[in-house]
Amino acid sequence: MQSRIRLSLCYVGILAAIFAVYWSTRVFEESFIEQLQNSLRQSGKLIEAAYPQLKDPKELEKFAAENFRITLIERNGNVVFESEKNPSQMENHLNRPEVIEAFEKGHSEKMRHSITLNTNIYYYAIKLPDGKVLRLGMAQTSLQHILSRTTPYLIGLVVIIIFVSVLIAMGLSRAFVLPIKKLSEKVNDTDIMYEESLYKEIAPFVKAIRNKNRELEITIEKLHEEKQKTTLLKDEFTANAAHELKTPLTTIMGYAEMLKNHMVEAEDIPRFAGKIHSEASRMLAITNDIMMISKLDKPSERKIKVDETVDLWTVSDNVINSLNMNAHTKNVSLKLNGNPEAQIKGNNQLIFEMIYNLVDNAIRYSKDNGTVKIFVDNTSIKVKDNGIGIPEDCKTRVFERFFRVDKSHSRETGGTGLGLAIVKHIVQAHKAHIHLTSALGKGTEIQVDFNPEN
Repeated sequence: MQSRIRLSLCYVGILAAIFAVYWSTRVFEESFIEQLQNSLRQSGKLIEAAYPQLKDPKELEKFAAENFRITLIERNGNVVFESEKNPSQMENHLNRPEVIEAFEKGHSEKMRHSITLNTNIYYYAIKLPDGKVLRLGMAQTSLQHILSRTTPYLIGLVVIIIFVSVLIAMGLSRAFVLPIKKLSEKVNDTDIMYEESLYKEIAPFVKAIRNKNRELEITIEKLHEEKQKTTLLKDEFTANAAHELKTPLTTIMGYAEMLKNHMVEAEDIPRFAGKIHSEASRMLAITNDIMMISKLDKPSERKIKVDETVDLWTVSDNVINSLNMNAHTKNVSLKLNGNPEAQIKGNNQLIFEMIYNLVDNAIRYSKDNGTVKIFVDNTSIKVKDNGIGIPEDCKTRVFERFFRVDKSHSRETGGTGLGLAIVKHIVQAHKAHIHLTSALGKGTEIQVDFNPEN
């Protein structure tokens, strides 16, 4: 029986690890496609604005780049300009879905297989003032080379999760069987027999769970401490990640075991399932942030491009739209002020991620009916809140991975402990400077300056 319990807990741990890796990969892929779409829309707006100043359609070539396709199509479907191929060798494009829709509605977005380039391409087409259609296309880049960079971390996480599962399984199985062993050793003790007489078959396990809850918590803490003392991990990041994932994983395994052994009343099953779902979502959020940080480590080696034109106002407005629901839930108002025409050179996706994490963090630590303000300057952006603030001795550590000023508050609000660490990596990738000002009980202000030379 002890072996079966141990195997069951191990299976839950392995399944949780597979679940976390699979869904984090799916989320990463969806995020990648969404960023690709946003990039094409913004590029389309820029080219549309510059088009009236072009003297020849061939001047569109200067906007083209690797894996970024530009096509100019006349009303009759003839291709006037094509960045990837000779226009004269191309067939009429009047039957292309995105071209048809752009002529009819003014713009179109489609993902389809390109006959010309023999690959899946996301298209964004807009109708220009002169009646022609400008179509931008970007290939759906394979995620294999991106995921390969995070593979060592993912493998490390799976190994750690399985390792922790085995340790917990051994401890729990021994704790479950212990009452039965004690009864067998004191079978003639009438007091013991009387105390246990109401329990038959599975009953001793139920009583052990009720009476040993605190002992199990201590056992888990000791296992964790022992793991920290004996496990020689070369990568401190992986060790911290395993520690963050251990708590939700332990909760999932505990609830799942009780459900498996029918130890839960029928009316309590939805609550147990909800707890498992919330803990799994937390694991997914942590894994997703880990993948983001692994992508940002050593940006020069990852070939992160930071030469795009980034409209700080537009990106900040998009962040507010994304976080409005979270802010509304906490009765926090979001405000955007500053220069609507502020632009910098950088990476649109990463700048969005940076501002998103700053604002999301400000919302989490704001008071009810608080305010989070975003100030956009010519070459800088500032996020200010009137929340709980940061103690003086914590200011130098808030950008560390998994460091939390208020651990219980952060976990209650769904924080992963990686938001500001991601911000720091993005700032470093852009060779920018970050400044933090905070007063305990009065709020926090974080400013990123993208022109530190001046």
